[in-house]
Amino acid sequence: MPRSVRIAIAVCTIAIGAVAAKAEDPPSFWAVTGVASSDVLQLRDVPSADSKSLAQIPANARGLKHLGCRRNQPPMDQWARMNAAQRREALTQWCRVEYHGQEGWVAGRFLKRDGGAVR
Repeated sequence: MPRSVRIAIAVCTIAIGAVAAKAEDPPSFWAVTGVASSDVLQLRDVPSADSKSLAQIPANARGLKHLGCRRNQPPMDQWARMNAAQRREALTQWCRVEYHGQEGWVAGRFLKRDGGAVR
Protein backbone atom coordinates (compact mmCIF):
# COMPACT_ATOMS: atom_id res chain seq x y z
CA MET A 1 0.00 0.00 0.00
CA PRO A 2 1.45 3.38 -0.95
CA ARG A 3 2.58 5.63 1.88
CA SER A 4 0.13 8.39 0.87
CA VAL A 5 -2.81 5.97 1.21
CA ARG A 6 -1.61 4.86 4.65
CA ILE A 7 -1.34 8.49 5.75
CA ALA A 8 -4.82 9.25 4.41
CA ILE A 9 -6.25 6.25 6.28
CA ALA A 10 -4.51 7.34 9.49
CA VAL A 11 -5.83 10.90 9.16
CA CYS A 12 -9.38 9.63 8.55
CA THR A 13 -9.16 7.27 11.52
CA ILE A 14 -8.01 10.08 13.80
CA ALA A 15 -10.76 12.39 12.51
CA ILE A 16 -13.45 9.73 13.03
CA GLY A 17 -12.15 9.08 16.56
CA ALA A 18 -12.28 12.79 17.34
CA VAL A 19 -15.86 13.07 16.08
CA ALA A 20 -16.90 10.00 18.12
CA ALA A 21 -15.26 11.41 21.25
CA LYS A 22 -16.96 14.76 20.66
CA ALA A 23 -20.36 13.05 20.31
CA GLU A 24 -19.88 11.50 23.75
CA ASP A 25 -18.97 14.77 25.45
CA PRO A 26 -21.44 15.61 28.20
CA PRO A 27 -23.72 18.58 27.58
CA SER A 28 -23.19 21.92 29.29
CA PHE A 29 -26.88 22.09 30.16
CA TRP A 30 -29.77 19.68 30.73
CA ALA A 31 -33.54 19.98 30.26
CA VAL A 32 -36.04 18.01 32.33
CA THR A 33 -37.81 15.19 30.48
CA GLY A 34 -40.17 12.36 31.41
CA VAL A 35 -41.77 14.21 34.32
CA ALA A 36 -45.55 14.73 34.16
CA SER A 37 -46.56 18.36 33.71
CA SER A 38 -48.37 18.21 37.07
CA ASP A 39 -45.25 16.85 38.83
CA VAL A 40 -41.74 18.10 39.69
CA LEU A 41 -38.22 16.71 39.65
CA GLN A 42 -36.66 16.61 43.11
CA LEU A 43 -33.22 18.14 43.52
CA ARG A 44 -31.53 15.92 46.14
CA ASP A 45 -28.69 16.57 48.55
CA VAL A 46 -26.98 13.24 47.74
CA PRO A 47 -27.42 10.81 44.79
CA SER A 48 -30.25 8.73 46.28
CA ALA A 49 -34.04 8.78 45.97
CA ASP A 50 -34.20 8.45 49.76
CA SER A 51 -32.16 11.59 50.40
CA LYS A 52 -33.37 15.02 51.45
CA SER A 53 -35.03 17.14 48.76
CA LEU A 54 -33.36 20.55 48.40
CA ALA A 55 -35.72 21.98 45.77
CA GLN A 56 -38.40 21.09 43.26
CA ILE A 57 -37.61 21.58 39.59
CA PRO A 58 -40.59 22.14 37.23
CA ALA A 59 -41.33 19.47 34.61
CA ASN A 60 -40.59 21.93 31.79
CA ALA A 61 -37.33 23.34 33.24
CA ARG A 62 -34.36 23.95 30.98
CA GLY A 63 -30.83 25.16 31.50
CA LEU A 64 -29.83 22.94 34.41
CA LYS A 65 -26.05 23.34 34.50
CA HIS A 66 -24.22 20.02 34.15
CA LEU A 67 -21.77 19.42 37.01
CA GLY A 68 -21.10 15.71 36.44
CA CYS A 69 -22.83 12.33 36.49
CA ARG A 70 -22.14 9.02 38.21
CA ARG A 71 -23.67 5.69 39.09
CA ASN A 72 -23.74 4.31 42.60
CA GLN A 73 -21.74 1.11 42.35
CA PRO A 74 -21.87 -0.92 45.53
CA PRO A 75 -19.34 -3.68 46.22
CA MET A 76 -20.37 -7.17 45.07
CA ASP A 77 -21.04 -8.46 48.59
CA GLN A 78 -23.44 -5.56 49.20
CA TRP A 79 -25.09 -6.11 45.79
CA ALA A 80 -25.73 -9.75 46.71
CA ARG A 81 -27.71 -8.67 49.79
CA MET A 82 -29.85 -6.11 47.93
CA ASN A 83 -33.47 -6.62 46.89
CA ALA A 84 -34.70 -5.75 43.38
CA ALA A 85 -35.69 -2.17 44.29
CA GLN A 86 -32.32 -1.51 45.89
CA ARG A 87 -30.53 -2.88 42.81
CA ARG A 88 -32.57 -0.61 40.51
CA GLU A 89 -31.61 2.34 42.70
CA ALA A 90 -27.95 1.28 42.58
CA LEU A 91 -28.05 1.20 38.77
CA THR A 92 -29.55 4.69 38.52
CA GLN A 93 -27.31 7.31 36.98
CA TRP A 94 -27.32 10.47 39.08
CA CYS A 95 -26.29 13.85 37.77
CA ARG A 96 -25.17 16.82 39.80
CA VAL A 97 -26.76 19.98 38.46
CA GLU A 98 -27.17 23.63 39.32
CA TYR A 99 -30.64 25.10 38.98
CA HIS A 100 -31.30 28.74 39.90
CA GLY A 101 -28.11 28.84 41.99
CA GLN A 102 -28.93 25.65 43.94
CA GLU A 103 -26.70 22.60 43.46
CA GLY A 104 -27.83 19.03 43.99
CA TRP A 105 -28.46 15.63 42.43
CA VAL A 106 -31.22 14.42 40.10
CA ALA A 107 -31.87 11.02 38.51
CA GLY A 108 -30.27 11.06 35.06
CA ARG A 109 -33.24 9.33 33.41
CA PHE A 110 -35.15 12.62 33.79
CA LEU A 111 -32.57 14.67 31.85
CA LYS A 112 -31.95 15.36 28.19
CA ARG A 113 -29.38 17.55 26.44
CA ASP A 114 -30.25 21.25 26.35
CA GLY A 115 -28.45 24.16 24.78
CA GLY A 116 -30.57 26.81 26.46
CA ALA A 117 -30.39 29.00 29.52
CA VAL A 118 -32.30 28.67 32.78
CA ARG A 119 -36.00 29.48 32.41
